[in-house]
Formats: sequence, structure tokens, C-alpha cells
Amino acid sequence: MSAIASFHVLDRSDIARLVAAAQLAAARDARSDRTYEDVAGGGHELPGDTLRLVGRRVADDYGWSGYCMVHLLTYLKERGADLFASEHRAEFDIINSSFSLTLPITPAHRVLLPRLDPAVHGDDELLRHFASMDYGFEEAATAARDGLRILRDQLTALADHEILVLHVG
Repeated sequence: MSAIASFHVLDRSDIARLVAAAQLAAARDARSDRTYEDVAGGGHELPGDTLRLVGRRVADDYGWSGYCMVHLLTYLKERGADLFASEHRAEFDIINSSFSLTLPITPAHRVLLPRLDPAVHGDDELLRHFASMDYGFEEAATAARDGLRILRDQLTALADHEILVLHVG
């Protein structure tokens, strides 16, 4: 099974719309008599639709498995750079209930920018972490650095009214 990491910039005012779409998806999942086609064909908006309609897909393409991004996030959290902590935690708990791992990265996370610098993370340390997660491979450090670069660059570019939505699914 594979996963893809995608990045969208979203205006904070659209978080409620994303939550509503996630609630609709969760309700659909709870009813065995409704299919994706019932919801999508009925003009209803699911979380992925919301990101496409009101979000701006980030041009930076993360060419590695989404699992690499998940392991990078745990690596950062273990080192005090917790991107999971957010003022939008309650809303994104709802979103995550039906839309895989979806993480809001906000301008408040800018305090973590020094820790998102790829140059401060050594190959051995990155490789050890990936191996400890049973996801060790020769290019793991490169995958981590690519992820760090995207996170750092997109966080730096955010306007105060925007969030970076990282979705792994």
C-alpha cells in the first residue's frame, strides 16, 4: 500500500468548509447504504474536493512516498519541532477522522524554522530514525531533506491568513 504527500495553501476562513466536508465524508462512511457516488454525484463536497476548489496546490512536488513525510514528522517531533501541535487541533481532529493524516501548518509554526533547515540534520541521524521506524532505505536522508525543504519554504511563504495543509493518503 502506498501513500502520497500533498500540500495545499488554504485561507484560514476555509477551515470550516474543510471540516464540513470531512463531517459529510464521515457520515457517508458510517452509512453502508450510501456510496461515494451518492455523495459526489449529489453535488456534495468531500475534503479532497475542498482542497482542490479553494486551496492552492503547492508547486513543490514531494517525489517520495507519503510514509517518508510521516516519518520525517515523527523525527521532527522527537526533536522538539512538533508540527502536529496547532491552534486548529480540534478542527483537524475532525478532518483526520475521515481524511487520513491531514496536518495544518500555520504561521505560528515559524518559530520552528531553524529546525526545518535541512543543513542541521545529519545523514546518520536521519537514516537511524528511518531505520528505527522499519522504513530504512539508502536514500532516506535525501527524502527527509526534500521534505524539510518543502516544509521550510512553504512555511516561510505563508501569509498570516493562510495555512499549509499537508495531507498524506
